[in-house]
Amino acid sequence: MMFPFGAQPEEVSRENQPDTTGEPHRLLRAALADPDLDSGFLALAEEAVRAQPGDGHILLLAATAALLDEDAARAQVFLKRFRKRFVEIDACHLLNALALAHEKRLAPAQSLLEAHGLADWFNALRVFPGGIARRAWLSRQYARIFERDTRVPSKRVAPGPVRKAKSPAKSPAKISTKTPTRPKPAAEAPIAPIRPPPLPRIEIDIPFSAEFDFQPLLDAIEQPPNSDGAWHRLRERFAHLALAQGFDELLCLPHLRGIETFWYQVETVRKVLKQHRGRVLLGDEVGLGKTIEAGMILKEYLLRGIVNSVLVLTPASLVGQWQEELETKFDIACATTHDALLRSDPERFWSQDRLVASLALARRSEHAAHILGRSFDLVIVDEAHHLRDRTSQGYKLVDALNKRFVLLLSATPVQNDLTELYNLLTLLKPGIFKTLKEFRAAYMTAGKPRQPANAERLRELMRGAMVRNTRAVVALKLPRRHAVTICADGSDGEPAAYRELEAAVRRLAAEGVNRLALRHLLAAAGSSPAAAAAAVRRLSGRHVDTAWQALAKKWAAIGVGGKEAALIDLLRRNPGEKKLIFVHYRETLEHLAALLAREGFAFARFEGALSGPAKDAAVAEFRERVPVLLCTESGGEGRNLQFCNTVINFDVPWNPMAIEQRIGRIDRIGQQREVFVFNLVTRGTLEQQILALLDEKISMFELVVGEVGAILGGLDEDRDFADLMLDAWLHTTETGRAEALEELGRRLQGAREHHEDAKALDTALFGDDFETA
Repeated sequence: MMFPFGAQPEEVSRENQPDTTGEPHRLLRAALADPDLDSGFLALAEEAVRAQPGDGHILLLAATAALLDEDAARAQVFLKRFRKRFVEIDACHLLNALALAHEKRLAPAQSLLEAHGLADWFNALRVFPGGIARRAWLSRQYARIFERDTRVPSKRVAPGPVRKAKSPAKSPAKISTKTPTRPKPAAEAPIAPIRPPPLPRIEIDIPFSAEFDFQPLLDAIEQPPNSDGAWHRLRERFAHLALAQGFDELLCLPHLRGIETFWYQVETVRKVLKQHRGRVLLGDEVGLGKTIEAGMILKEYLLRGIVNSVLVLTPASLVGQWQEELETKFDIACATTHDALLRSDPERFWSQDRLVASLALARRSEHAAHILGRSFDLVIVDEAHHLRDRTSQGYKLVDALNKRFVLLLSATPVQNDLTELYNLLTLLKPGIFKTLKEFRAAYMTAGKPRQPANAERLRELMRGAMVRNTRAVVALKLPRRHAVTICADGSDGEPAAYRELEAAVRRLAAEGVNRLALRHLLAAAGSSPAAAAAAVRRLSGRHVDTAWQALAKKWAAIGVGGKEAALIDLLRRNPGEKKLIFVHYRETLEHLAALLAREGFAFARFEGALSGPAKDAAVAEFRERVPVLLCTESGGEGRNLQFCNTVINFDVPWNPMAIEQRIGRIDRIGQQREVFVFNLVTRGTLEQQILALLDEKISMFELVVGEVGAILGGLDEDRDFADLMLDAWLHTTETGRAEALEELGRRLQGAREHHEDAKALDTALFGDDFETA
């Protein structure tokens, strides 16, 4: 779109054009038209783009706003989005040159303007989206680019004294009194024709879409010639093909629960459904919501009847999280490999249509046989970089699956070299790179397996199989997070009871008792004396040793642990601030509820046993009336709790992803305030060691939500962090424990370094060439 000289963007006639002036757009245009404003435009532009991400006019205004606020990098992002959707026009060239000038690349800026006939300031003003209110700013930019005076001429020169220029010192000039003679007219020269100014180039962008009438095809196969079902299946396929035209309007959006969707997520889903046909690598940076995008794609397919059976493969530590996300946010109930049915009847378990499974378990031969004996409409693989080795059992399983649609999710798909990219994209589109030998010859630099050769051609092929949004491109600003670990001394009798329990657990481990039971005992003792007493009491019912009964009585006699005083102190600070308290054990929940009531704190309770309406009521009470929500692990599932910005972990899960999931209830996209995390541990417990390792070795609380899983996934693919931690803790000597913990710390640090290296590699390899916009 081109603006006539002197016209503001809002003054351009839009007769017979659809009204695209949403409220954010109007605010942005009003700000640009206000000559008294000289900053603050970019924030308005971001709102306008979020409201209408596909509007080319808004994208140009947003690029202008970014330049006015001296953010050339952001301006280039908006211009890039414009170029991907529309034909470049003069306004786009002008803004690109201004962005180059802001980066002190004056020569390229000047060349660009000259190449497009914009070296003249008046021509530039004619197409400048900022309008005449910003002509002085534009003039200054031109002065810098061309190193000349392009000041805006004033309307009228004020009268004043004019100082004549002094002549060089010469002999006094003679004053002539003669009337000057009129010169004789010269021969008339031919009058040159007056050329009118060139007409402005008009570029019209008319969006259109083509819809094909499939009804004749449907009519043609309305009456099947036989009853074998083939014609019915064919008719169903044609019906789905007709439905695919309507992906511009997503059916899933009204069905989402407690999700604030963002423009780039909606655009990603549309792109996957329309362009990638449901086979794509979702490579968004950590924290941008790949799980949400995958869930939206699945829900859309389910609502349209295109998909019925789905298999989600994920690291073991994320199985529960995936089940919860799909059920609470998308109303998709799934069986998981945590279910007892898997052990009692594996064949029946794997025959179900909605499954969330641990990849490490699914790839075992006894389970893989059941999985490969059936088909799935959609397969989703989270942390898909674990499939980077085509010789691994996981890769072979996914490759052999009978599947229609495939979503691979990974923020760091390439960890070591480019052959990993070949392996992953071949899963999605077999033959995209031909053979591995041909891929190496065409796209890998000899002796430098990380450096691509023929990079442009490689990226062109990758664009057909990958979407990758970055925080820079979507302008995501995460809230600052403050985390504090409070180590409380145990109350009377608590340290002694804990040491006695430790010794008993080590004896049971030596006897071969189930490790899960041992983890449960130690974790309960780290939660509260009430939880420890209940756990030991349950164990004593299965053991004839009277020592367990005596230990249960010791824990029950303690009553109040050392962490409770620290909790009360935290709650009394800033009493008006909302605080979310997490506990794992029901006994701890009941114990704290009684304590808070005695201390006079108003609070609401949220636990898994509550009905849906009761959970909604608890969240509403927390939002509107009480400052504290006391909840179990499932607290706030699928609900927006961003009106709160403080999390208190009264007990600490051994699974770091569970800690991260708790924090993620409030520290997520859209949180406007700083987030505070308080971890309460009793001195000398295993929980204190867990937090120390995670904080010191991987700086866990400085990571973006979702990043911990990526780091720990590189630690051990077959065993989770909690199991490795228990191994170290069960050493019978202090020296052995210290050495084992130190070794685990080194492995953690190495996993973090490998993760950072992979992030840097992927950023260099992909850049921002694969974003949605």
